[in-house]
Amino acid sequence: MNTFDDDTLLRDSLYRLGATAPVPHADPAEDVRRGRRRVRRTRLVATVGTVMAVGIIGIAGVALQPVITDRATDPAGSPTVTSTSTVRRAESVAQALPSAFDLAINVMFERDGALAGVPAVVMRPLRATTDEAITNWTAKAEQIDAGGDQELADVLGRIQRSLDDMPKTRSDIDNTAQTQVQGEAAYGAVANDLLSLATFVPSVGDAEIDAEIEALGAVPPAFEAFGEERAIMTELLTEWRPSQATGMSAEPISEEDLAELASAEATWRRSLADFYTATSERRREVLDRITYNTATDGAIGVPAHRAVNQVLATGSLDRVTMTSDQYTESYTELIRGLQELFVAAADEIIDDLAALDD
Repeated sequence: MNTFDDDTLLRDSLYRLGATAPVPHADPAEDVRRGRRRVRRTRLVATVGTVMAVGIIGIAGVALQPVITDRATDPAGSPTVTSTSTVRRAESVAQALPSAFDLAINVMFERDGALAGVPAVVMRPLRATTDEAITNWTAKAEQIDAGGDQELADVLGRIQRSLDDMPKTRSDIDNTAQTQVQGEAAYGAVANDLLSLATFVPSVGDAEIDAEIEALGAVPPAFEAFGEERAIMTELLTEWRPSQATGMSAEPISEEDLAELASAEATWRRSLADFYTATSERRREVLDRITYNTATDGAIGVPAHRAVNQVLATGSLDRVTMTSDQYTESYTELIRGLQELFVAAADEIIDDLAALDD
């Protein structure tokens, strides 16, 4: 893997911030405050609305085609004693994952577009894409066998209720500041529930397939952490107006922002490394390519994450040369790659489970 001087400084910063960051209080009022703060963060993106709009439409329009695996079967991964019913239940959940990932990401970018105040001409096709993804997901969800798993049944029920409430959620996020907080929370809840389905594919007793299933369990925290980093970095880069002519430095970043960014980065690194370790060689090759061989280093070869690395290493924006537009472009490119990668990983599991069930 590539190494960067900033990475050593970053590790020190992560440990320092982790040791000093206050433990959050379970106070509903705090959740509202943080929600309003996130709304404010995303509204700032409207100042770079063209890039945001193009990025959102580009991501929403990515066609998620099944990937045919060319991975050879490893004799060491041959099946042990496996219940046919367990394999078929695993298949039923895995077959829904590509549409679940697709819908989750569409929901997240519809939310971000609405909060950024992108024009109606952008929101209409964006929401139409989400609606199409809802239709695709619903068809797959009907085939999921919960197999007596009450937690899975509860998640599926929450997702359906959230989708039924989508007209209200859209109205909330388009309305007042208070309802925007509620709308943002509703979008986030359904996206998180959809991503969490990756953790409900049961083990089937085949070492290779079970490792692939375990790898998908790293997807939800990775996306959540990545989203939090994006929100913080967009705010920082949009508000930062250093004067090169006078040699002014960037304004100090608050300890709260640094602590939140460090926490998100730690989760992102751990989750991405967990996926990389457990997934197939084919998926590792793809992840190496889209992260410039820095998958186990937090993808710091990607410009967007390189900027995060620089902020956490120094505690400031002094060494960051990216504009908010450039950050959004890099972030969009990585999301495209990850979206396709995780769907391909799910398709790989579907193919392997089908072969096991033959």
